[in-house]
Amino acid sequence: MNTRGNRLSFNTFPIWVKLLIGFTFALLVLAAPGFVWLRGGIDEIAMQGARTYLYNVGTEQKQEIESALSSARVQLSNFLAIEANQETIIGLLLQDRNVGGSTNPFNVEENDVVNLFRDSLINVGSSLFEGARVLTRTGQVVAQISTTSTFITQVDESNAPAYRAATAALLQGQTQALAVSAASGGIIELAQVINWRDGNPIGFLIVRLSNTRGLYTYLRLADANNPYQAYSFLTTANNVVIAPPNALTAALELSQSVAVDQGLAGNTGVETYVVTQGDASAEYIGYFTPLRETPFALVVQTPTQNAYNYALGYFTIRGFVVVIGMAVLIGVMVAVFNNLIVPPLNRLRRATQAMRDGDFTVDVADVQRGDEIGALAVSFVTMRDQVRGLIDDLEERVEKRSRDIAATQEISRFAVSQRDLGLLLNRVVDLIVERFPNIYHAQIFLVDSATEWAVLRASTGEPGRQLLARGHRLGVGSVSVIGQVTQQGRLVVARDTAVSQVHRRNEFLPDTRAELAIPLRIGDDVIGALDVQSRLRDAFAEDEVAILSTMADQIAVAIQNARLYEESTRRVAEVEDINRKATLRAWQDYMRDQRTQTLVEEAGSPTDLDMSPLRQQAMRTGEVALGQLTARNTVPIAVPIRLRGQTLGSVEWEVPAASFGEDRLELAKELANRLALSLDNARLFQESQRATERERLVNNIAAKLTTQNNINDILQTAVREVGQALRAPQVSISLRRPNGVHENGNGSSS
Repeated sequence: MNTRGNRLSFNTFPIWVKLLIGFTFALLVLAAPGFVWLRGGIDEIAMQGARTYLYNVGTEQKQEIESALSSARVQLSNFLAIEANQETIIGLLLQDRNVGGSTNPFNVEENDVVNLFRDSLINVGSSLFEGARVLTRTGQVVAQISTTSTFITQVDESNAPAYRAATAALLQGQTQALAVSAASGGIIELAQVINWRDGNPIGFLIVRLSNTRGLYTYLRLADANNPYQAYSFLTTANNVVIAPPNALTAALELSQSVAVDQGLAGNTGVETYVVTQGDASAEYIGYFTPLRETPFALVVQTPTQNAYNYALGYFTIRGFVVVIGMAVLIGVMVAVFNNLIVPPLNRLRRATQAMRDGDFTVDVADVQRGDEIGALAVSFVTMRDQVRGLIDDLEERVEKRSRDIAATQEISRFAVSQRDLGLLLNRVVDLIVERFPNIYHAQIFLVDSATEWAVLRASTGEPGRQLLARGHRLGVGSVSVIGQVTQQGRLVVARDTAVSQVHRRNEFLPDTRAELAIPLRIGDDVIGALDVQSRLRDAFAEDEVAILSTMADQIAVAIQNARLYEESTRRVAEVEDINRKATLRAWQDYMRDQRTQTLVEEAGSPTDLDMSPLRQQAMRTGEVALGQLTARNTVPIAVPIRLRGQTLGSVEWEVPAASFGEDRLELAKELANRLALSLDNARLFQESQRATERERLVNNIAAKLTTQNNINDILQTAVREVGQALRAPQVSISLRRPNGVHENGNGSSS
């Protein structure tokens, strides 16, 4: 009865019966991957939709804002294109000046300009501006008006951003400039240069763009068409942020982000990025783009969570019924498989995890079962015993191989990065001894230029120092491991030095029992050998020989690179020295031909300050020399004139202290460099002219000589023409007769 009960026990059923039951329910479980796939699709759709929305909105806003700024520029230009408007502003700027023999010929007062601005430039119904003011050439406000007040709040704006932008544009030959400042949440101003009839600037017209009428209209996003709750703002590299009031706080908090950096760098696109605020961080998706001809970058962004929420809200109701059904199905599947398969599989899993952790002693009770799970348990136990033996063997081999590979990588990295040949060789042999336990001595031989001797160049330990001190070397092809390697170009292994025919005993290395020498090759040429020695017989396994061979190839390349680097460095130094000397010699010859030691030219307003010591300092050091601040509030500077490493002279200036800065120094250096090139070009041109003149004189004299047939006439012509060409008062020519008598041709030139 008990035997029959055991046969009918569920545990004795074949595994396929159990799997059949499980797979019946597993068909429904396939919906789970479908849900995962659907969720991934929802996320992808959400992100793609948000990207498309932000890109479209950002592109449209960019076009509208650029159009608005362009319209503002055109409106300002059109205003000044009206001759009456321009004459009114010019009249105000000239009210205290004497023009054409009369003071203020235009008879313009400040109120005239204010009324003109109120009726045209800052007209709320037709203008994009909310304020205007007129500045003199020195930055003094002479008229000002805004939509709220005509009171002049600041008389001197010489340090204001708009004035600086206007003066910078004037220096660049431009008549209009755009300035941005951070006051009151971002101010955009346009500056227009006002010129007198002769074209000279006499002042500036500054207008302030209305953010409300000119920008906020295009930056706002209607809630009905903004499913992702996105917002837009403008920002600059100076952290000026312009955004509608409802988005300004968020824009200021997120004014430092990947989108802002990309937009200010001139890039356009849509990216996902993380913004950290204090201890919290959030992921955003944003569109960024620069605005043409402005310092602004436009950013349209929204948290990615808004995009996910929008997409999930669409699918939530539809997925609710599916989720309920899946939950019921999962509950049934868990209950069934837990009773059928989970307990024995859990036991096998625990045994597997224990084996993974290094414990091979966990008991597997299911080996007594008669079904497929029992057979699987038996197979597992057998496999575990085999794996234990393999792991013990592999651990030993992997440990050794890992050590060798790590050593090879370290040595190779050092060899490739080192340019000093001596340091390279010494460090490589030291690393080999440190990283390979069975090697107690390593050395490198390099073949001399005559390929007769292999000379020891690096060796480890005290024996190595002694060998290097006595100049140890071995003949190429001699009866030694090194001699054979350098001659044959293949590695040689003396596995037992006691019986080896090629090992040559060294009294400094009496403990050597095995020696391996590997050729150092560059192409087909053997440039040396890497020699390693061990105190153990047969110490070098095949894998270690392969590793050392690879290392030898890398050492050979590193040696060649170090040699080439040293040679190239030497050649470059020689070429630079030759160029410097040639330049100096050419200019010395030129200055000698000029019959003077110094060429001096002056320009500008003379001062009573002697700049000679400063100029001499610049010529002596070859660097820019700065003087002390003068009583005229100027900074004297002297810049050497250098050409191909040689100092030809110096240039000196006095720069107003107010405008002195690094940009002026760089400009002075560039001018001095251009001057050096121009001087050298002029010298070369003069030399070519002199050579051409000499050639012309020689050709003229030769032409006159060829027209004469009589020897005396030829001699007289030669004497006369040579004397005139050389400006010599007396010239004589002597001809020797065969009998030794001279016949002279004498003459004088005047």
